[in-house]
Amino acid sequence: MVIIPATTGQMGVLPGHVPTIAELRPGLLSVHEGNDVTKYFLSSGFAFIHANSVADIIAVEAVQIDRIDPSLVQKGLAEFTQKLSSATTDLEKAEAQIGVDVYSALNFAISG
Repeated sequence: MVIIPATTGQMGVLPGHVPTIAELRPGLLSVHEGNDVTKYFLSSGFAFIHANSVADIIAVEAVQIDRIDPSLVQKGLAEFTQKLSSATTDLEKAEAQIGVDVYSALNFAISG
């Protein structure tokens, strides 16, 4: 089974899943193989679930969760929060909000 962070919510995919295309949001993707679970943080992308029970995950960035440094996540979140509060143009606000969203999702992923 694969649990995907879709923009519509968490989506579990098992063999025989209906063919689907889903947009991914920043979040945790987990791959379950028997009792083993491997977790990855995805920044964004798409999931393509095919009729033959294959799921293709196309991600902008994917990092195994145990390779993420929590102190760097906190630093990045603080940096983008500061940028958001001092942003003066719509572009600056949008870019800072994306950073806050990604680092908030990263923080959530490593916390739980």
